[in-house]
Amino acid sequence: MKDWFGSSWHEFFLPERLRAVDDHIFSDPNGLSLIKESEAVIEKIITRVLENGPVKGTQVYKKNGRTFKLRLKVSQKRLSLMCFDTHLSPSAIKKRIVITIARQHSYKPNGKLMKEGLVYYMKNGKSHVRSIQKSPFFHGITEKLLQLDSALDGHAPTMVTGGTSATLETDSPSKNQQSEQARYEQAIRSLSHHGFDLPQALANRLDTLLDELSSLIPSLHLLSIEDRHQIKRMVNEDIPFLLEAYQDLDEDSQSAQMSRLYEALTKMEITLQHLQEHDHQAKHDRFEYLLKLNEKRYSNREDPPQ
Repeated sequence: MKDWFGSSWHEFFLPERLRAVDDHIFSDPNGLSLIKESEAVIEKIITRVLENGPVKGTQVYKKNGRTFKLRLKVSQKRLSLMCFDTHLSPSAIKKRIVITIARQHSYKPNGKLMKEGLVYYMKNGKSHVRSIQKSPFFHGITEKLLQLDSALDGHAPTMVTGGTSATLETDSPSKNQQSEQARYEQAIRSLSHHGFDLPQALANRLDTLLDELSSLIPSLHLLSIEDRHQIKRMVNEDIPFLLEAYQDLDEDSQSAQMSRLYEALTKMEITLQHLQEHDHQAKHDRFEYLLKLNEKRYSNREDPPQ
């Protein structure tokens, strides 16, 4: 049970489905088995789709294992996953996980990429429902769903991570994550070249924006899936398309639109500053989690003799 000082005070007033799931539900090997098994099934579906080509129309994929069951429905607009422990699962707390994400081709910039992220479970004879949207345990499974989405659209998956275990055991990025960081760093360097052709005020604003981006890249793997998606879109689409469109204008039009471009770059910078705050909070939350895990593992040890 969470204590008052160990979590955000406002969570005590939220409906159950909006409260973040307690770490201990998934922090033991049996608790993680459902997530790991689901990741493996989605990985096989990705491989099948890449081998057989894109699939059109609504599809339903099922896995009926001995200790867990999974159902994944793919529609034009969404991917809907449901997986749950069977009565044969060794997990002490039987769970049912429901995740729904928007297909990337239908994702609206101001919308939420994860439409639903809940876990249902029984504990002490009572049923509970909690949100998993911000849980680090689900970064891997959510990214695999996004990879599947790309594969279904005929694109090779571009977001590859070290999976659940990498997310939980280390703050250091995996080799694949390091490669992704290198691609972002190269893209940011390319964007900086646009500054040579801009008025000084815009060039300075662009430099500040790119500095904010560069400071976030090393911690990219610690951010939420929606924050990473926003950064990816900003680097690959929003900034370059906006700058190229501005530079295609004639000189008079550039002068007339300069203030609007300045404002647009400023808004993106403010957005990144908010993401920096999320990054700091994620690091703080991880530290708190590791402290609690440490206390749980070593709480029964006898104090050393004085």
